Amino acid sequence: MPESTGTSGPPRHRGTPHHGPGPLAAIAVGGALGTVARYGMDRAVVPAPLGFPWATWTVNVVGSFVLGAVVTLVVERWPRDRYLRPLVAVGFCGGFTTFSTLAVEIDQRVQHGRGLLAAAYLAVTLVAGLGAALAGITLARGRLLPASGTPLPDPDLLADDDLVPGEDPVAPPGAGRGPV
Repeated sequence: MPESTGTSGPPRHRGTPHHGPGPLAAIAVGGALGTVARYGMDRAVVPAPLGFPWATWTVNVVGSFVLGAVVTLVVERWPRDRYLRPLVAVGFCGGFTTFSTLAVEIDQRVQHGRGLLAAAYLAVTLVAGLGAALAGITLARGRLLPASGTPLPDPDLLADDDLVPGEDPVAPPGAGRGPV
């Protein structure tokens, strides 16, 4: 098509990307590991009844840190890795962290007249979680990633099973559409 139409060739991807069973298996394994790790934390750190829920707070903050670091590394350093993000970010962190338990614990404290503790728990969790995610991102960029000015590809789109034949998965749309 002519460049004046804003398109420069066939669509980059066919419909919804299908990556096969590998990433799904990675999510399942990561989820199982994250769930077991969370169970271990719940058994190791038992708070006083209606006290500050240290186990849930810890898994959510640690999970935020891990998620920030892993997603940064996968997107910026290892974009062709098809299994690390599903394994760790989706599976492990999804099984390890918990928003629902946070909500239940806040509600329990409110129902038992501990509203100030519930509000503090919510505020401290949000601030610490965001801080931990930022720390993970910063660590991944500052210590583990080389400085680079090149544009970063989307790792979900790098699996060669959903590209138009002959396209370079790393090239930005409209640039260098020659054979790989």
